Amino acid sequence: MHRSKGPRIIVVIILAIVILAVLMLSTIPDSSPIPLITTPISKVINPIYRGLRSVSDTVTGWFDSLQNSESIRRENEVLKQENARLANELSQKEEAAHQYEELKDALQIKTRYDSYTIKGGHILNDGFTGWFDLYRINLGREDGVAVSPEESYAVVDAGSRLLGRIYSSDINSSKVMPLIHEGFAINAVSGAGTAAISMRVRGDVQLREQGLCLADNISGQAILQVGDELKTSGQGGDFPAGLLIGMVEELRYSNNGDIVSAVIQPAAPEENRSIVFVLIGEEE
Repeated sequence: MHRSKGPRIIVVIILAIVILAVLMLSTIPDSSPIPLITTPISKVINPIYRGLRSVSDTVTGWFDSLQNSESIRRENEVLKQENARLANELSQKEEAAHQYEELKDALQIKTRYDSYTIKGGHILNDGFTGWFDLYRINLGREDGVAVSPEESYAVVDAGSRLLGRIYSSDINSSKVMPLIHEGFAINAVSGAGTAAISMRVRGDVQLREQGLCLADNISGQAILQVGDELKTSGQGGDFPAGLLIGMVEELRYSNNGDIVSAVIQPAAPEENRSIVFVLIGEEE
């Protein structure tokens, strides 16, 4: 059977009329049908395009920011390494300067006490419990530091300030009894000549945890003042005269107004106590 061609012809005719109408309208100014067709489409497409463009710009900016962050991180790492290097160099120079100053002070000790053998050492941190308790140094009998009940040695810092005395020694180390320990005692003097005031300086149980010690047995009715310096007298022991002990911080009086004792602040600062010097006996 042959299908009727009528409907096809009708469709072709309608399309031809529409195309002809569009062409005719396009010749009339401001009557082009193209904007009528494209405007609705553009209203839908433009927001989508702007959104995609914004996402693209955001992604591009994120990648740029990531690259910049990585570059900054690398620069910071370089700067940190350079800063560490400079800090290390500065620390080494400061340590060298510190050691140089200590060496100069040690030479001054040797010059001042040329009749004594000077041994330099350092404090061992192992077992260290505080300046009020016994502590150990790295000098022992092998270094010539051999004490006995009848003989002991003064321990000073680089400024000839008294730290304590050698309490005991073994082959390669010794224990130091600090100035503020309750078992420590030494003859001291304030002033010189006929105006000298003699006394005893010793550790005190109540004062030691404050880093202080006590002076008592103060001679006569001497006038002792806060701020006066106390030094070793050189009498009654193996300590040389002139080692700085400390300063008078407080005076204590009896009921009748006499000075009976004084609180003493040791002269040696704690931060300078890592290096010590032992003054060994008097050479014959």
